[in-house]
Amino acid sequence: MDMKKIALILVITLISMSCDPKKWVATYATSWYVKNNTDQILIITTSPFIEADAVIDPGDSALVHSFNPFQYLGEPTFDTFYDAWNGKPEQEWCISVSSKDGQFLKKWEYIDRNATGRQIFNESYWRLYTKKIGHSDELNFTWVFDILPEDIAPL
Repeated sequence: MDMKKIALILVITLISMSCDPKKWVATYATSWYVKNNTDQILIITTSPFIEADAVIDPGDSALVHSFNPFQYLGEPTFDTFYDAWNGKPEQEWCISVSSKDGQFLKKWEYIDRNATGRQIFNESYWRLYTKKIGHSDELNFTWVFDILPEDIAPL
């Protein structure tokens, strides 16, 4: 064997011994869904753009954001939802609801998260479900926000 091959094998061996692959592979699944508890089809738009607009039939749910953080960082919290807007000015963070025909119905803004009334950016209005995935250490964290008829009723 020539010296180059020996050096390459040595480097690969050292790299594999020094890495903790589980640290970089083990993640948690986090998801945020909105559930349409109204009697009409709703269009959900996130701004600045996160995912494609979600079209939600009455009684159905749609994913508005998901992320798989590394387990070594600890169990994820609701605040991971806000990371979706990372780098964008807070005054631009919003989620809007429109009817199927495009009529504007509601806009929730991050800067109003502590205002009175139901606020989509306020964790207390979300339900959290946690489920273990298979035989691994991975947990699935799912938050659900219910859009109610009064959320989209005209003022």
